[in-house]
Amino acid sequence: MQKIVDYALVIVAIIISIIFYFSFDLEDILWNGYERKTISNEIAKGDLTKDYTGGIAGENIKIITNIEEWEKTLNEVDYITTTPKSIRKTDVYSLAKWVDNYTRTSTGSSGRRLDEVKQTSLDISANYSPYYIIELEDGNHILAQMNRGIAKKIQKGEEIQLPLGKKLGFSKKAKTMLKSICEEFNVNTSHVLYTIDNKWEEKNADMIFIEKLAISVVLCIILSVILELGYNKILANNKEKYELE
Repeated sequence: MQKIVDYALVIVAIIISIIFYFSFDLEDILWNGYERKTISNEIAKGDLTKDYTGGIAGENIKIITNIEEWEKTLNEVDYITTTPKSIRKTDVYSLAKWVDNYTRTSTGSSGRRLDEVKQTSLDISANYSPYYIIELEDGNHILAQMNRGIAKKIQKGEEIQLPLGKKLGFSKKAKTMLKSICEEFNVNTSHVLYTIDNKWEEKNADMIFIEKLAISVVLCIILSVILELGYNKILANNKEKYELE
Protein backbone atom coordinates (compact mmCIF):
# COMPACT_ATOMS: atom_id res chain seq x y z
CA MET A 1 0.00 0.00 0.00
CA GLN A 2 2.83 2.41 0.93
CA LYS A 3 4.50 1.93 -2.45
CA ILE A 4 1.27 2.73 -4.28
CA VAL A 5 0.90 5.92 -2.25
CA ASP A 6 4.54 6.87 -2.92
CA TYR A 7 4.09 6.39 -6.67
CA ALA A 8 0.86 8.39 -6.61
CA LEU A 9 2.54 11.29 -4.80
CA VAL A 10 5.41 11.30 -7.30
CA ILE A 11 2.93 11.34 -10.20
CA VAL A 12 1.13 14.31 -8.62
CA ALA A 13 4.47 16.13 -8.27
CA ILE A 14 5.34 15.40 -11.92
CA ILE A 15 1.97 16.68 -13.15
CA ILE A 16 2.33 19.92 -11.18
CA SER A 17 5.88 20.36 -12.51
CA ILE A 18 4.74 19.85 -16.11
CA ILE A 19 2.00 22.44 -15.64
CA PHE A 20 4.59 24.81 -14.20
CA TYR A 21 6.94 24.23 -17.16
CA PHE A 22 4.32 25.24 -19.71
CA SER A 23 2.93 28.15 -17.66
CA PHE A 24 6.20 29.72 -16.48
CA ASP A 25 7.06 32.33 -19.12
CA LEU A 26 10.81 32.75 -18.67
CA GLU A 27 11.12 33.92 -22.28
CA ASP A 28 8.89 36.92 -21.59
CA ILE A 29 10.84 37.82 -18.44
CA LEU A 30 14.13 37.85 -20.35
CA TRP A 31 12.59 39.64 -23.35
CA ASN A 32 11.21 42.41 -21.14
CA GLY A 33 14.71 42.96 -19.77
CA TYR A 34 16.17 43.26 -23.26
CA GLU A 35 16.89 46.85 -24.36
CA ARG A 36 15.57 46.95 -27.90
CA LYS A 37 16.22 49.83 -30.26
CA THR A 38 13.44 51.95 -31.71
CA ILE A 39 13.76 51.80 -35.48
CA SER A 40 12.29 54.52 -37.68
CA ASN A 41 11.61 54.04 -41.37
CA GLU A 42 14.55 56.35 -42.10
CA ILE A 43 16.94 54.14 -40.12
CA ALA A 44 15.56 50.96 -41.71
CA LYS A 45 15.98 52.33 -45.24
CA GLY A 46 19.36 53.89 -44.43
CA ASP A 47 21.23 50.59 -44.12
CA LEU A 48 19.65 47.73 -46.05
CA THR A 49 22.41 45.30 -45.00
CA LYS A 50 21.17 45.25 -41.38
CA ASP A 51 18.22 43.21 -40.15
CA TYR A 52 16.05 45.26 -37.79
CA THR A 53 13.40 42.56 -37.30
CA GLY A 54 12.34 42.38 -33.66
CA GLY A 55 13.03 46.04 -32.93
CA ILE A 56 10.49 48.59 -31.70
CA ALA A 57 8.53 50.24 -34.52
CA GLY A 58 9.41 53.91 -34.66
CA GLU A 59 8.50 56.91 -36.80
CA ASN A 60 6.90 56.26 -40.20
CA ILE A 61 6.93 52.47 -39.83
CA LYS A 62 3.81 51.20 -41.55
CA ILE A 63 1.15 49.85 -39.17
CA ILE A 64 -1.00 47.19 -40.86
CA THR A 65 -4.68 47.41 -39.91
CA ASN A 66 -6.42 45.59 -42.77
CA ILE A 67 -5.90 42.87 -45.35
CA GLU A 68 -5.48 45.34 -48.23
CA GLU A 69 -2.47 46.95 -46.53
CA TRP A 70 -1.00 43.51 -45.88
CA GLU A 71 -1.38 42.49 -49.52
CA LYS A 72 0.29 45.72 -50.69
CA THR A 73 3.30 45.16 -48.39
CA LEU A 74 6.45 44.36 -50.39
CA ASN A 75 7.85 40.92 -49.62
CA GLU A 76 11.18 40.92 -47.72
CA VAL A 77 11.46 44.71 -48.25
CA ASP A 78 9.01 46.70 -46.12
CA TYR A 79 9.28 46.78 -42.34
CA ILE A 80 5.83 46.72 -40.79
CA THR A 81 4.00 46.13 -37.52
CA THR A 82 0.44 45.53 -36.34
CA THR A 83 -1.57 45.23 -33.13
CA PRO A 84 -3.50 41.92 -33.27
CA LYS A 85 -7.07 41.83 -32.03
CA SER A 86 -6.67 38.13 -31.25
CA ILE A 87 -4.26 35.27 -31.80
CA ARG A 88 -4.47 31.51 -32.27
CA LYS A 89 -1.64 28.99 -32.08
CA THR A 90 -1.64 26.54 -35.00
CA ASP A 91 0.52 23.73 -33.52
CA VAL A 92 2.69 23.92 -36.67
CA TYR A 93 6.35 24.89 -36.28
CA SER A 94 9.19 25.67 -38.67
CA LEU A 95 12.84 24.97 -37.93
CA ALA A 96 14.18 28.17 -36.38
CA LYS A 97 16.29 30.32 -38.69
CA TRP A 98 19.21 30.29 -36.23
CA VAL A 99 19.33 26.49 -36.02
CA ASP A 100 21.59 24.35 -38.21
CA ASN A 101 19.69 21.94 -40.47
CA TYR A 102 21.79 19.06 -39.16
CA THR A 103 22.61 17.83 -35.66
CA ARG A 104 26.28 17.54 -34.77
CA THR A 105 28.06 14.39 -33.64
CA SER A 106 30.68 14.31 -30.87
CA THR A 107 33.38 14.64 -33.56
CA GLY A 108 31.77 17.76 -35.01
CA SER A 109 30.58 16.16 -38.23
CA SER A 110 27.02 16.46 -39.57
CA GLY A 111 24.55 13.99 -38.13
CA ARG A 112 20.79 13.60 -38.51
CA ARG A 113 18.91 16.16 -40.59
CA LEU A 114 16.30 17.99 -38.55
CA ASP A 115 12.72 18.16 -39.78
CA GLU A 116 12.03 21.36 -41.68
CA VAL A 117 8.51 21.54 -40.21
CA LYS A 118 6.78 19.88 -37.26
CA GLN A 119 3.20 19.57 -36.11
CA THR A 120 2.65 18.94 -32.40
CA SER A 121 0.55 20.21 -29.50
CA LEU A 122 3.59 20.07 -27.17
CA ASP A 123 5.63 23.24 -27.51
CA ILE A 124 8.85 22.06 -25.87
CA SER A 125 11.59 22.45 -28.49
CA ALA A 126 13.73 25.58 -28.61
CA ASN A 127 14.74 24.64 -32.16
CA TYR A 128 11.32 25.39 -33.67
CA SER A 129 9.28 28.58 -34.11
CA PRO A 130 5.47 28.34 -33.92
CA TYR A 131 3.09 29.72 -36.52
CA TYR A 132 0.20 31.80 -35.24
CA ILE A 133 -2.95 33.13 -36.88
CA ILE A 134 -3.54 36.75 -35.88
CA GLU A 135 -6.62 38.87 -36.40
CA LEU A 136 -6.18 42.31 -37.96
CA GLU A 137 -8.23 45.35 -37.02
CA ASP A 138 -10.64 44.78 -39.93
CA GLY A 139 -11.41 41.21 -38.77
CA ASN A 140 -9.31 39.43 -41.39
CA HIS A 141 -6.56 36.99 -40.42
CA ILE A 142 -2.93 36.46 -41.46
CA LEU A 143 -0.12 34.12 -40.45
CA ALA A 144 2.59 35.38 -38.10
CA GLN A 145 5.65 34.15 -36.22
CA MET A 146 6.71 35.89 -33.03
CA ASN A 147 8.29 35.62 -29.61
CA ARG A 148 6.29 33.09 -27.53
CA GLY A 149 6.07 35.50 -24.60
CA ILE A 150 4.38 38.14 -26.75
CA ALA A 151 1.95 35.57 -28.14
CA LYS A 152 0.94 34.47 -24.62
CA LYS A 153 0.23 38.05 -23.60
CA ILE A 154 -2.02 38.56 -26.62
CA GLN A 155 -3.80 35.29 -25.82
CA LYS A 156 -4.53 36.71 -22.35
CA GLY A 157 -6.21 39.70 -23.95
CA GLU A 158 -3.41 42.28 -23.76
CA GLU A 159 -3.20 44.86 -26.54
CA ILE A 160 0.36 44.64 -27.85
CA GLN A 161 1.96 46.10 -30.94
CA LEU A 162 4.18 43.44 -32.50
CA PRO A 163 7.91 44.01 -32.92
CA LEU A 164 9.18 45.19 -36.28
CA GLY A 165 8.60 42.51 -38.90
CA LYS A 166 8.70 41.60 -42.57
CA LYS A 167 6.42 39.76 -44.96
CA LEU A 168 8.19 36.52 -45.89
CA GLY A 169 7.51 33.41 -47.92
CA PHE A 170 7.79 29.99 -46.29
CA SER A 171 8.03 26.31 -47.15
CA LYS A 172 5.49 24.28 -49.11
CA LYS A 173 5.53 21.61 -46.38
CA ALA A 174 4.46 24.15 -43.75
CA LYS A 175 1.71 25.41 -46.04
CA THR A 176 0.40 21.87 -46.41
CA MET A 177 0.30 21.35 -42.62
CA LEU A 178 -1.36 24.73 -42.13
CA LYS A 179 -3.93 24.26 -44.89
CA SER A 180 -6.79 22.98 -42.73
CA ILE A 181 -6.69 25.62 -40.01
CA CYS A 182 -5.97 28.40 -42.52
CA GLU A 183 -9.05 27.44 -44.53
CA GLU A 184 -11.07 27.62 -41.31
CA PHE A 185 -10.00 31.24 -40.77
CA ASN A 186 -9.79 32.17 -44.46
CA VAL A 187 -6.04 32.81 -44.23
CA ASN A 188 -3.87 33.19 -47.31
CA THR A 189 -0.83 30.91 -46.93
CA SER A 190 1.39 32.67 -49.43
CA HIS A 191 3.26 34.67 -46.77
CA VAL A 192 3.86 35.06 -43.03
CA LEU A 193 4.55 38.15 -40.91
CA TYR A 194 7.94 37.35 -39.34
CA THR A 195 8.74 39.44 -36.22
CA ILE A 196 11.34 37.28 -34.43
CA ASP A 197 14.69 38.77 -33.42
CA ASN A 198 16.90 35.90 -34.61
CA LYS A 199 20.05 37.08 -32.83
CA TRP A 200 18.30 37.36 -29.48
CA GLU A 201 16.58 34.00 -29.89
CA GLU A 202 19.82 32.28 -30.93
CA LYS A 203 21.47 33.59 -27.78
CA ASN A 204 18.62 32.77 -25.39
CA ALA A 205 16.47 29.92 -26.80
CA ASP A 206 18.50 26.97 -25.48
CA MET A 207 19.11 28.71 -22.15
CA ILE A 208 15.37 29.28 -21.71
CA PHE A 209 14.62 25.62 -22.42
CA ILE A 210 17.38 24.28 -20.13
CA GLU A 211 16.60 26.64 -17.24
CA LYS A 212 12.87 25.95 -17.38
CA LEU A 213 13.56 22.21 -17.46
CA ALA A 214 16.04 22.45 -14.56
CA ILE A 215 13.63 24.52 -12.42
CA SER A 216 10.80 22.08 -13.18
CA VAL A 217 12.92 19.07 -12.17
CA VAL A 218 13.96 20.73 -8.91
CA LEU A 219 10.34 21.67 -8.26
CA CYS A 220 9.28 18.07 -8.86
CA ILE A 221 11.83 16.78 -6.32
CA ILE A 222 10.83 19.37 -3.72
CA LEU A 223 7.13 18.68 -4.22
CA SER A 224 7.70 14.92 -3.92
CA VAL A 225 9.44 15.40 -0.56
CA ILE A 226 6.80 17.84 0.73
CA LEU A 227 3.92 15.58 -0.32
CA GLU A 228 5.60 12.56 1.25
CA LEU A 229 6.23 14.42 4.51
CA GLY A 230 2.67 15.75 4.50
CA TYR A 231 1.22 12.30 3.93
CA ASN A 232 3.36 10.73 6.66
CA LYS A 233 2.36 13.49 9.09
CA ILE A 234 -1.34 12.99 8.36
CA LEU A 235 -0.89 9.22 8.70
CA ALA A 236 0.95 9.63 12.03
CA ASN A 237 -1.73 12.00 13.38
CA ASN A 238 -4.50 9.60 12.41
CA LYS A 239 -2.64 6.72 14.02
CA GLU A 240 -2.09 8.71 17.22
CA LYS A 241 -5.76 9.71 17.29
CA TYR A 242 -6.81 6.09 16.78
CA GLU A 243 -4.59 4.91 19.64
CA LEU A 244 -5.98 7.57 22.01
CA GLU A 245 -9.48 6.43 21.26
